[in-house]
Amino acid sequence: MKKQFSKAVLVGLLCAAGVVSLPAHADKSIPVADFFKKPQFGGRPVLSPDGQSMAVLVPKNGRYALAVIRLDSRQPKVIAADIDWDIVSPQWVNNQRLVFSLSRGSDVVMEDNDGGGLFAVNIDGSSFRKLVPTIKEAKAGNITYKPYAVLSRVDATSNDLIVANNSRGRDAKLGASDVLRLDTVSGKTKLLTFDNPGKIGSWLLDHNNVIRAGISNDVDPANKRIKQVVYYREGEAAPWKVIHQAYLDEGKEMYPLGFDFDNKTLLVAGRFNGADKSAVYIWDFAKQTVGEMVADHPVADLNDLRMDLQRKKLVGVPVEAMLPENIYFDEDYARMNATLSASFPGQHVSFQWSGKNVVAFVYGDNNPGSVYFYDTEKKALEPVYVSKPELEGKKLSAQKVINYQARDGLNIPAYLTLPEGVPAKNLPLVAYVHGGPHARDGYGFDPMTQTLASRGYAVLQPQFRMSTGFGWKHHTAGWKQWGLSMQDDITDGIEDLVKKGIVDKNRVCIIGASYGGYATMYGLVKDPDLYKCGVNWVGVTDVKMLFTVNWSDMSGPYMDNMGAKMHGDPKTDDAYFHKVSAIENASKIKAPVLMAYGSEDVRVPLIHGEKMRDKLLAQGNTVEWMVFAGEGHGWAKESNRIKWGEAVLRFIDKYIGDNSPVAKK
Repeated sequence: MKKQFSKAVLVGLLCAAGVVSLPAHADKSIPVADFFKKPQFGGRPVLSPDGQSMAVLVPKNGRYALAVIRLDSRQPKVIAADIDWDIVSPQWVNNQRLVFSLSRGSDVVMEDNDGGGLFAVNIDGSSFRKLVPTIKEAKAGNITYKPYAVLSRVDATSNDLIVANNSRGRDAKLGASDVLRLDTVSGKTKLLTFDNPGKIGSWLLDHNNVIRAGISNDVDPANKRIKQVVYYREGEAAPWKVIHQAYLDEGKEMYPLGFDFDNKTLLVAGRFNGADKSAVYIWDFAKQTVGEMVADHPVADLNDLRMDLQRKKLVGVPVEAMLPENIYFDEDYARMNATLSASFPGQHVSFQWSGKNVVAFVYGDNNPGSVYFYDTEKKALEPVYVSKPELEGKKLSAQKVINYQARDGLNIPAYLTLPEGVPAKNLPLVAYVHGGPHARDGYGFDPMTQTLASRGYAVLQPQFRMSTGFGWKHHTAGWKQWGLSMQDDITDGIEDLVKKGIVDKNRVCIIGASYGGYATMYGLVKDPDLYKCGVNWVGVTDVKMLFTVNWSDMSGPYMDNMGAKMHGDPKTDDAYFHKVSAIENASKIKAPVLMAYGSEDVRVPLIHGEKMRDKLLAQGNTVEWMVFAGEGHGWAKESNRIKWGEAVLRFIDKYIGDNSPVAKK
């Protein structure tokens, strides 16, 4: 008889095996809250080193508990749970032991989310150990919070981990850490970097857990620019040598990714030989530069490797293009990817493989995430759970990739989500601008996008210049272009959709958070007749205030160098700051605005919103204003996320919805 996962833990959450059949039309009856609720299961499952067990974050009393499922018996066992905390970030120490941290999750605002810590427990629930107290406990004891970053397991039987900690380098503004060996049973540590080359922010170990490389970022006293220095040593007793140096503002950094299993071949990522995109290379130690190129991509930067530690294979390179891809070096992995992908057409598959067992995470624009177990011997695919069962069987909207030309000829990639079951003609449009701005949107389920599309709106997410991941030229084309070419990129995307007849030019709204909030406010300044409304949350309203508001966390060496390059120099760019200030140009705004800020935001403090609000109200503009008490740069609390989603939809409906005045013209 076929064994099943225990319904005591996974009750009602098994999805249909094989290809999921969905209705052919969008379900406009889906409550907004269902889009914004936290997933019922936390994150992705983690396969044990031997492939015999799977760690899963399961629902228990409204919290995420840590359960382990033995794949031979399919029986889950909850091994760690707390009525006040969510378990987060489980990692295997060995085949019998895990570590994890704690979080308040989505039930509290940011200022109260004082979790963290590090804890260890065996898969039978025994030998529990607190390795690092939570932030709350550190505050209560008036001690410094000293978290560990896990770098590596030691081996399949050891209870030790290799971790990094910044206790000795806490005062270094750009990062400095040490590597230690941590016994997860006793809690004792052993310092492994007595011979520390200095101010190392990240470390690389070989497959024997010997520390072989480190990256330091520090301010060059000669010119105040941030310089990357990469250190390397041939073995544990060998001296450290500098193998690469570069200034961050030139985009020529080198990032060690890992060693092949000979522990001699070092693979690195970077832009070399005039390349615009970051690619993966083998490092040539004789010439102290890159040698053979291992992988590159025409559109996306490559910055990662995938390895199979059990098989001792370099598997491939993941690609974060507009749609996720993988470059496989290993034929077995390529075949496995093809096999799993064929079972889920139109979706994307990420999988872990150990022994005969494979755990697959399947996701897409209309699938927040579902988990399957695949037995390579039996060729059997079984469902485990879906992340958001409230959306199961309900057709959402497809997230398409488009490209258009900006007015200066630069190619702008974008996501376009169109409402299902509606002709793509004369649709109301929401331009949804990502934050950063040195960031990007990613592929997959997004609650705001899907909420709007379910109610009949097209949603455009442009990857305007300065967005990251698309090469150095695309990124640097946006330097000091707030409100200028960066803003035009958004406008040009809208106008392209209008020309194609997809969008009604009289029913366009612009929304976004952080930089996206700035683009909203300045879009209303620069194109007052294009937008019928704007929604800004936690948005910058004056670029210079990023540097001058002294209680913001946007300060220090990084802002002095890279920040000034990207966003403007407060010492020399007053004319630029005045021109691109939404506050100083607020008199040009016509459209109604919904604005929301977190009372505890230190990235974009509340004053950004208050000054903008006061200016608009003084000149008679329509402003809806919300402050989320205790929240920071975004909404941590689930109820606040739901409240905000409902408020945004209500506001947009009012001004460009089917019953709005502009829709009736």
